[in-house]
Amino acid sequence: MRWFPFATPGELRSMRRRQEALEQELEQLQRRVKELNKRVLPGHARGIHHHVVQGEGTRIDPTVKFMSELGAEHEIRVGNNVTLYGKTELIGPVTIGDGTFMNRSCYIRQHSTIGRNVNFGPFVKLVTDGHEIGGPGKRAGANHWKPIVIGDGSWLGAGVIVLGGVTIGPGTIVAAGAVVTKDLPANVLAGGVPARVIRELPAS
Repeated sequence: MRWFPFATPGELRSMRRRQEALEQELEQLQRRVKELNKRVLPGHARGIHHHVVQGEGTRIDPTVKFMSELGAEHEIRVGNNVTLYGKTELIGPVTIGDGTFMNRSCYIRQHSTIGRNVNFGPFVKLVTDGHEIGGPGKRAGANHWKPIVIGDGSWLGAGVIVLGGVTIGPGTIVAAGAVVTKDLPANVLAGGVPARVIRELPAS
């Protein structure tokens, strides 16, 4: 009995070339997906957000929660080489500068600006929102949001709370457990409830 092949040698060569071309295309697509995954927030970190901008080399734990509303004015901007540990929550608009490190379970409210190379211990809270004083029937009146600014290179220890309207100067350290109710200058060590300047730190 004579055997009739399903494809001629020429057709087989053509199919092999096509297979090789498809394999190369698949490799390129896989490389592209890996590159895109570096720029896209982990699935569990997406929360409810529409405007999150993430820089290069940034590491975000999958349990970090981002929340913002539509519109660039509510954007959450995370710089390059930032590290955000688990259980942290951010509500836009928020800006985080390059090289900043945020330990676990931090709580960052809208209109917070965090500089470059800032370190947060665990459980740090930037609380921009508050209420006007209402009448005796409801003392918590209309909401307001007072911006917070954290200067470059500063370090906030574990459990620090910063209230709305406060600016912490560059290079300042705030000791663990402090409650910051007023502005702090640059390059000082502060602590206490409410926080006060303990001593000056070298500026260079």
